[in-house]
Amino acid sequence: MNVFSFPPPDFWRPFSSQPPASWKRLSGPTRVNSEQAQLRTISAPLWTVEMSLAAVRHLSSLLVRANVFTQNVGLLWSSLEKLRRKKLSTTSIATSTTTSSATTSSSSRSTAVSVESDAKVVKVTSPTTQKIVKVNKYRRPSHPTSVPLSKLFTTNFPLSITDLFDDYSYRENPHKFQNDLLATLPFYPDPDASGRLALVITTHLSSGYDINEFVIYPPSFQNKLDAELLDLYDKCNHLIMVHGYGGGLGFFLKNFGPIALEDNWVVHAIDLLGYGCSSRPKFTADSLDAVEDFFHDSMKEWLHLRRLDISPQNNLFMAHSMGAYLMATYGIRKDPNFCKKLLMVSPGAVIKHRKQVPVPGYFAKLWEQNISPFTLVRKAGPLGSKLVSMWSSRRFANLPENEAALLHKYAYGIFQGPGSGEYMLNYLLAPGADARHPLIERGIHKLRCKLLWCYGQEDWMDKKGGELCSRIINSLSGDPTKSTTCEIENAGHHIYLDNIDEFNKWVVGEMKNF
Repeated sequence: MNVFSFPPPDFWRPFSSQPPASWKRLSGPTRVNSEQAQLRTISAPLWTVEMSLAAVRHLSSLLVRANVFTQNVGLLWSSLEKLRRKKLSTTSIATSTTTSSATTSSSSRSTAVSVESDAKVVKVTSPTTQKIVKVNKYRRPSHPTSVPLSKLFTTNFPLSITDLFDDYSYRENPHKFQNDLLATLPFYPDPDASGRLALVITTHLSSGYDINEFVIYPPSFQNKLDAELLDLYDKCNHLIMVHGYGGGLGFFLKNFGPIALEDNWVVHAIDLLGYGCSSRPKFTADSLDAVEDFFHDSMKEWLHLRRLDISPQNNLFMAHSMGAYLMATYGIRKDPNFCKKLLMVSPGAVIKHRKQVPVPGYFAKLWEQNISPFTLVRKAGPLGSKLVSMWSSRRFANLPENEAALLHKYAYGIFQGPGSGEYMLNYLLAPGADARHPLIERGIHKLRCKLLWCYGQEDWMDKKGGELCSRIINSLSGDPTKSTTCEIENAGHHIYLDNIDEFNKWVVGEMKNF
């Protein structure tokens, strides 16, 4: 079969300027839902949305058919790459033999400095120094309304074909990507000079599923007997870090080191059930309660198994985006005393949009059908990593080159995993990320803990939500300091990556004042 019999006979039909005669032109959405009607273009004909869906289906089909071709190209490319590396290795050995007598005494500490006049970039490389490169393509995240279909395929996908196939070969082992990423930290997998030690822990739930966790123990845990460790663990303060939609614990890479400096703190970063390297059970929830129980029940059991429900007054939660929403509703529905303070970092679904957010018709249709944005990555085969690089090349562009590359691989590893927890999105948010069940209407005042709502200066999450919730909480509790809001400059929705230093200072400050 000709793999690239392109285009298929009916491929261009979805882009036809006229609808098929069998399709009727409608003046509004087919679903009777006033909230969604505000978000979708009322005058948009349904047939254009259906054509967009057909185009997406055709794209998925083409990507699958292209897999055979790309795999063959990859094998050829890998062979050529091996020959090239072998040649470079031979040249390197010959060069090092010639100059070894002059460099033996300083080889273990050697540092190479090179200046590129064109880009005006100074690169410093050594066994302990990361390569820093000047970048100008970094952009803070914008509101998740997608882009018009006409612009969907005009984006660059910066990834070499060699890297593409290297990533694809490990697609079923996201733990490798996670381990390679975490190994850049000075206290993993071995303790650092101060005695800090980090471990990756798998907690087995009664359901048969697992929760993946990265835990950092302070130096005071060194050289202790088991009984002493358990007692010390129970008396320590605990910071629990919870990621947002589609994320994983690895995205907090730049926060672990500075945050884990307090000697009386144990730091836990977890992957929610259905995300990251945690188990990914089939998502069968079909109601709001069932969706939240999927996360809340596993969280409750994890807290119990990790002994974090013994002294909840020692718990400080830091949760981002939809993770913040889930932890707040956990306190409302399951346990209002689960922590002493909850840091709500750019939380989602707090209030409804005050202004209508324009959403492309095809995007709204896909959203309403609960088609995950990660589906295309899974369908793309070896090209999946290249699709992810469209996002990761901008998202991590302000980081050192080696960390950005490892974060890309990690992102690809968790994005292409079996779909599970991601399917909660349509139950909590309408197209354009508008809240279906705003947190402000769900009894946020029932939480017994203190709350601090943190937003980026350029956050697309509405800071007004945190302010309104704080007003309600403080009024009903009679404590004007129970709930407060703050803003971090030069940051968007992903504050922990946009302004790393200021975010870390803020979290450490909350730990010191705990």
